[in-house]
Amino acid sequence: MDSDYREPNVTKLLEKLEDLSYSESIAFGQQNAAHIGVTLINRDGTSSDVYNLCGKQPAIVGIDTLSFYGYEGKFEELVKVVKQLNKQGVVITLSSHMPNFSLGEDDFYDYSPNITDGQVGGRILPGGDLHSKYVRFLNRIAEFCEECIDVSGNRIPMIFRPFHECNGSWFWWGAEHLNDDKFITLYRFTIDYLRFNRGIRNLLFAYSPNGPIYDKVSYLRRYPGDDYVDILGLDFYDDKADSEQDFFEVLKASLKIVYEIAEDKGKVCALTETGLRMMDTAPDGKYYEGLAPSGNRNKKWFTNLLDTMMEMESSRRCCYIFTWGNFSETQFWVPYATSDFRHEMCDDFVEFVNDKRVVMAPM
Repeated sequence: MDSDYREPNVTKLLEKLEDLSYSESIAFGQQNAAHIGVTLINRDGTSSDVYNLCGKQPAIVGIDTLSFYGYEGKFEELVKVVKQLNKQGVVITLSSHMPNFSLGEDDFYDYSPNITDGQVGGRILPGGDLHSKYVRFLNRIAEFCEECIDVSGNRIPMIFRPFHECNGSWFWWGAEHLNDDKFITLYRFTIDYLRFNRGIRNLLFAYSPNGPIYDKVSYLRRYPGDDYVDILGLDFYDDKADSEQDFFEVLKASLKIVYEIAEDKGKVCALTETGLRMMDTAPDGKYYEGLAPSGNRNKKWFTNLLDTMMEMESSRRCCYIFTWGNFSETQFWVPYATSDFRHEMCDDFVEFVNDKRVVMAPM
């Protein structure tokens, strides 16, 4: 991607990611780590469940555009969190669980990316009846990028990852609901609008289909083009439903494909979402989406993941690993400890974080 589209500090961030790709280290990140968590008291960016357990902040912290409308936070509070994290040397990644724009009003509060009715993808393109509504949504993203300013008065660089898992069926922008041509047109319009109509230059852009990936053609099926992507990502969870396969072997095979594409295109690659996912009811009768409170099938999952990532050049070239957020005691992806509870995977996670191959903040 042309460097004219980037502010100097964004180019520096990309260079850091490139350096990580050719080092023997990999950065660790988590979604919503600094403002949502099980053990957080102050939700202002100064701590996290990771920090409270390990004494270190993740190198990368994710937020979602849901937060702009009150679903996972408040716009003004998130600006402050981003500024605080930037002071600590934390990199910000911005995902977007976009609402179904055919529903509701412009407050965009309700969680609706998984409502796939309404042929919304085509209708928000230029000329569509929902286009102006989508533009108002993009303007809010632009405002966020403009307001996140560092201590020197520069806009804080971020990694923007829109339309993630675009090859799946669970979001309205997925392959079963929006054809490839319209998806690529929508992706390009989104980036072009932010860059040229709003003058946003503090973003890197990540493209992240869902895994497993079996060949280059399927990975690139909805690829918007080299001018619209800086990071080639992969979202791939260790699901209970897939336990008959060796997750780590399939992960390595998938990352090999992503790495080879990244090498061909001069891009960096990353494991943009991952985690051990239960998605089942535990003996206590509660449904757990991420880790279970006990009885997890691989209590060494984090150190196993690290060893796997470092085994092959293709997986070792990933610049970061990113897990989902700790939203509650029944939906968490990183182990935590309180005064009366210590998760069975805490020791493994602490070992993972303290491994010299893992980069934490400051990055």
